[in-house]
Amino acid sequence: MSEVVRSPGNSSEIERGEIPELAALGTMLRGLFNTLGVSQRQYAHRVHLDPSAVSRYLSGRRVPPRHFVDRLVSEVEAERGNSITPEVREKIETTWLTALKACNPDEYQLENLRTDLARSRRDTERASRTVEALQLLLEQKESQVRAAGRELARLEADWAADRADAARAEIESQRERESVTASRDALHREIENLRTDLREAERLRCEAVEHSRELRERVLRLEAELAERGAVGDVPLEAFKAQLERMWEEENFPEATRELTEAAWARPVDEAVELVRWLIRRDEGARLIPFVTDVARLRPVNDVLRVAEEWVAGYTRSLPGDHAVTEAIALRITPRSVAAFCQGLMELGPLGKELGAGVLSEAVISSPATATASDAVDLIIQALAGQESPELFRATAAEVADLFGGQAFAHRVTLGLFEAGRPDAADALLHAGASRARVARGSVPAGGKLYAGLEALDERSLRTLFAFIAAQSSQETAVRFAQAVYREAGSSSDPGPLEQLGVLGPKVRQWGEAHPADVSTELLDYLDHLADPKTPDSRTP
Repeated sequence: MSEVVRSPGNSSEIERGEIPELAALGTMLRGLFNTLGVSQRQYAHRVHLDPSAVSRYLSGRRVPPRHFVDRLVSEVEAERGNSITPEVREKIETTWLTALKACNPDEYQLENLRTDLARSRRDTERASRTVEALQLLLEQKESQVRAAGRELARLEADWAADRADAARAEIESQRERESVTASRDALHREIENLRTDLREAERLRCEAVEHSRELRERVLRLEAELAERGAVGDVPLEAFKAQLERMWEEENFPEATRELTEAAWARPVDEAVELVRWLIRRDEGARLIPFVTDVARLRPVNDVLRVAEEWVAGYTRSLPGDHAVTEAIALRITPRSVAAFCQGLMELGPLGKELGAGVLSEAVISSPATATASDAVDLIIQALAGQESPELFRATAAEVADLFGGQAFAHRVTLGLFEAGRPDAADALLHAGASRARVARGSVPAGGKLYAGLEALDERSLRTLFAFIAAQSSQETAVRFAQAVYREAGSSSDPGPLEQLGVLGPKVRQWGEAHPADVSTELLDYLDHLADPKTPDSRTP
């Protein structure tokens, strides 16, 4: 058939392509596609691709994979009923490789390696066929030698039996024997030559097999490297930025959003970091937050920390009020990953500490992984692994105290932290809960949140919690807690938590001696009553 007539791209189409080689490929593919007489959306449905991907391939904004080009050529051939000429097919292949080389040299190198591997495999198959043919020929020659040997033996036997016959018969037999002997010697020489050829063919086949193995290993290594670094067909980063700017100018916001989302998971991490830096310089806060959020949802821990470091560095005093990034990271949190995420964020400076603390708080109070108090304790323990102070946990302690006041959950978490050997974290949670307890002025309130949470504990847990506070909590926290319990007990019908204050008596009295203004006389009188029931109860009217 005649060559495919390629529809030339107009000047505006060429100007919109940042890479001439890619624009040329898009023009060629669009010329092929136009012969099909279908819409891009219809064709996308036919080949099971997203319409936006087909649009990018045909407009010269993205290098299509080889199978897309091959499928398009097959569709054109089927539509026309005959094959594209080898010259046109070679031109398509050359244009595709040129665009691939301009956009992604590593992928271009991989394609060359794949071509070399295919050629090497063909050489190996050819060498194998040669070896098989030589082996068959050698077997045939050896069979002929054996037949000649048998014929010679027969002639020699006949000659010995008929020796008494005429001299002419003897001469003829001698001549025939010499002829057979010469034939046998010639066959032996041919066999030796065949064996030499066979050894050479075996050597060439071994070399071809080894060369194929080496090429295959190089292909696999490069494929693995490119799979880690980014998707096939990505345009260079600067060209990608220019595409985004053009989409924004043309108000093509859905397409630009899809491109940024794809870049968040497909671009190499160094390019993702550069995109964050670029969006910050452009003051694109509305687009920056979704991009960082997508990175946080989709990429490995180390990539998330790299991008978060650049994002945090773009702010001087406080992070944006949008908590989408915090929530996205929190949803990734598990006991196995929490330390890497939270401690990695804490190392990014003051704003990183703010982000890390917020992530831990969000994970503990809302994650499905912390459905029970024991689950929350496991998460907190893993987050604080290797940390000498619970600085990371202070914001979480405040959130737990605020959200779970009046429930046993916060107290069970405190108890679990004591039992897990983290009295510092338990102390932080107690301190936060006591600080948020209502302060009574004049009269004692009845049934405050902290006290209500204690009431929800069973008797054994209640006694254990107070014993831990007496033995391991700081003196200041123990006093704050005792004051809050005493104030909130009011006229509650359950005196159980109040009666446990006796174990905190030594710490409270010692603190009261050093800081008289910090401890109410009513609490001291009540502690005296618990120590000696004969002493009047200050709570009795």
